[in-house]
Amino acid sequence: MKKLISFFSLIIIFQSCTDPENTVNFVLDNFETGAVLRTISTSGTYNYYDQSTSIFSATIEEHDEENGELMQSVDIYLSVDGGSEVLFKTLQPSDFTTGPTGLPRATFKVGLTEVDNLVGFIGGSTVKIRLELNLTNGKSFSEDSVTGSMTGSYFKSSYVYNEIVNCFVTDGSAVPGIYSVNMQDSYGDGWQDSRVKLTLDGQVYYFAIPSPYTSGVEINKTLEEYSGDDNAGSSTITIPTSASTMKWEWMVGRYPEETSYTISYTKLDGSRAQNCFNEADGPGGEKTLSVCQ
Repeated sequence: MKKLISFFSLIIIFQSCTDPENTVNFVLDNFETGAVLRTISTSGTYNYYDQSTSIFSATIEEHDEENGELMQSVDIYLSVDGGSEVLFKTLQPSDFTTGPTGLPRATFKVGLTEVDNLVGFIGGSTVKIRLELNLTNGKSFSEDSVTGSMTGSYFKSSYVYNEIVNCFVTDGSAVPGIYSVNMQDSYGDGWQDSRVKLTLDGQVYYFAIPSPYTSGVEINKTLEEYSGDDNAGSSTITIPTSASTMKWEWMVGRYPEETSYTISYTKLDGSRAQNCFNEADGPGGEKTLSVCQ
């Protein structure tokens, strides 16, 4: 019996010595090093109404096991709204300079006019800018190579930037359509003096959840027709094609921390439904809507 126990003990000791070694060998035999394009910074937005100055810019840093020596090129592809990709530009190692960490860095720019020339777009489109890192050993890395840890706060290495073509109305021009002001009050007792103000060709319109208190009677008289209750509701206004200018503003009243609102839009024929502005407990003043026709 003692011999049998000793035999089993030898098996256990033998397995405990060999199994980890086999595991280590497997990992070493199958281990591959990769490469990363780290996002250092991004800037710029796309505006349908100001295409010539709409430029997206990104600074990237290349990481590989030889501190950048493996980098062969970085391809930049463009597509819009899930359509076919087009090669926009290829960055060569000579386009990179040594950054403060000792690794290669480069800045690239994609103008909205360039997007239009290559793939086209409409207001509200999403422009996908995809990077592909090619190494001298024949390996390539792109969006299908990343894990959650690579897209976090340090690397931000998704290899993809999705930029919406906003339609910010910055020049005060009236955009014809049907506008709905959808309002909420978190306390459920209407708005106390806070209002959304629209000035349309000099004519002023006010939107708010009417106050149920006697102190709000006079302001309630100035409001456009409202549908809803003390918690939430909406008002609608149509801006005709004959209108020239519009200005939207938020007027802060009492208890603004309870207020929030969204301005939604459709064209006069009911198409192109979209939210063009939303805000909760926002600062007073003029607001810039994004209205994509």
